Amino acid sequence: MPEQPAVLSDPGVRRRYERRLYRILGLFVLGLLGFLLLMGWAEQQGLSRRWIGPIFLFSSVMVCAGIGIYSRTTDAEDYYVAGRRIPPFFNGMAAAADWMSAASFISLAGALYLQGFSGTEGQPGGLAYVLGWTGGFCLVAMLIAPYLRRMNLYTVPDLFEQRYGGRWPRVIAALAAVVCSFTYVVAQIYGVGLIASRLTGVQFEIGIMLGLGGVLLCSFLGGMRAITWT
Repeated sequence: MPEQPAVLSDPGVRRRYERRLYRILGLFVLGLLGFLLLMGWAEQQGLSRRWIGPIFLFSSVMVCAGIGIYSRTTDAEDYYVAGRRIPPFFNGMAAAADWMSAASFISLAGALYLQGFSGTEGQPGGLAYVLGWTGGFCLVAMLIAPYLRRMNLYTVPDLFEQRYGGRWPRVIAALAAVVCSFTYVVAQIYGVGLIASRLTGVQFEIGIMLGLGGVLLCSFLGGMRAITWT
């Protein structure tokens, strides 16, 4: 991970920094393609599929853990908002990767398959989840994120405390964020355990521990800076 310049207001410095980011992204893509080709060649040479899944899982966990260790920081600006230096293109890719996660590819796809778009009398239907999920994401990005950046804040509870004053607006915003995130996190954890258990053949509970190990190490040590790169 490159060390980010302290000042990116100079156009020349910013261009050099962005070129360096693109080079790193290109090397990562080439490395990923090389790894996939290597695994395909190994399978053709007789590598058992019982080993391919664990190798993929172990490699993913190690990459996440390595990024977290390399990006570790104690600076609040780096931890919460990646120093506010990540270009929009990379920020967009990071946001898209967060949205297109296990909750999207497994949980949401399963809801659409079982309930359809319109749903039934007892079920709201998959379209409600799609609209609520995507619409809420866009509303937060357009209506709240600009104020967080403008006011140099990190979280929605910070914004509520600054905007309305007092302790209770912050507490209410924090509770709302926890409640809204709970369902999403549960789906994420379940998806991680399901994928890990299917790839390696281990028990579901152990799969959760294996999958979350690298993710937690990455996010706890590097914060948003590491999450952006994963």
